[in-house]
Amino acid sequence: MYGQFKTKKIDNPRLIAEMLLTHVLGGERIDLYAHADRIATDAERKTLREFVQRAMKHEPVQYIVGTAWFFGIEFQVNNTTLIPRTCTERIVEQVIAHCKLSTEPTCNIADIGTGTGCIAITLANNMKKASIVATDISNDAIELAKTNAAIQQVDSQISFMQGDGVDPIIDLDPFDAICSNPPYIPDNELAELAANVLDWEPELALSGGKDGLRVISNIIANAPKNLKPNGLLIIEIASSTRDQALALAKEESDLVDIKIIRDAFGDDRFLRAIRRV
Repeated sequence: MYGQFKTKKIDNPRLIAEMLLTHVLGGERIDLYAHADRIATDAERKTLREFVQRAMKHEPVQYIVGTAWFFGIEFQVNNTTLIPRTCTERIVEQVIAHCKLSTEPTCNIADIGTGTGCIAITLANNMKKASIVATDISNDAIELAKTNAAIQQVDSQISFMQGDGVDPIIDLDPFDAICSNPPYIPDNELAELAANVLDWEPELALSGGKDGLRVISNIIANAPKNLKPNGLLIIEIASSTRDQALALAKEESDLVDIKIIRDAFGDDRFLRAIRRV
């Protein structure tokens, strides 16, 4: 299996092989080595062969096994949403740190483009005083996020709303924090994405339009209205559009402390700003 994946230039071939084996055989990855003499059943071998064939077509292993990890939590995933990524965890860290400074009994948060619900659900898991509105343009994504919220038993803290960008929240009371991992890949960069992303993850959740800022520009323009004084805005962006995103934020006189934050891998990944008091 490892050799097949390596020949097909599958990223992290050993890890992918271990994840598939663990999912089929059960247990943890360490068990693959602790019980190396375990003989698979006919049914397990059949399932594994099917999974390998799917992986050979660059289908993400998370879609094959139906789960992905984010901030130490396992989420259900499918091809209606992006796969949660480690780099996005910085958004959660920023919002938690900001809300900890608040003396209000509730921290009201908007998560725009919630996808699997990983950001909203992780925030709810880590902040019992959080009340969150999670939005997505895709009804399928909303249904998946609702399922994940129920599994994590935080659905009472999260209201889900369908709609594009800021549309669902535009007339709601201002928030203490607005966070978003929106579609942000410029159209001319889509073809450069790896096959496991371009061919399998939904374009609706990837494409940010010609300049990558279709959704982002709308979030920024409405942030002064949608945020309370001293409210936090943090948006995941493409490194290639950092200067344009900064310029858009600086056009808003009520946004201050505007900066770019790097992700855990050192890439310029987030626009952060504060609503002027």
